[in-house]
Amino acid sequence: MEEPEDCHDEVAIPLPEGWRFSLRLTRGEEDFYGGVCELHEADVLRCRMMLSNLDRDRRLALDRVASRVEAWLAEWQARDHSGNTGFSDLA
Repeated sequence: MEEPEDCHDEVAIPLPEGWRFSLRLTRGEEDFYGGVCELHEADVLRCRMMLSNLDRDRRLALDRVASRVEAWLAEWQARDHSGNTGFSDLA
């Protein structure tokens, strides 16, 4: 297995103001890409996705990451964030 590679700059995702995105991709067994992406709002980690078996083709794998992140952001923005959910911060 390869070492994870930082490749967030290869994925064009429209982020809300104050958000940042990171992505570390690896090519694993059977040549499928996988990795970890994180979304931060200011300095707060809001989402960590463990991604596996994205695709053997790097471009398709990156496109799938973008689709998943965009879907998560759309859901996040549609939620009410006015109260205390009782959840703790991701670490």
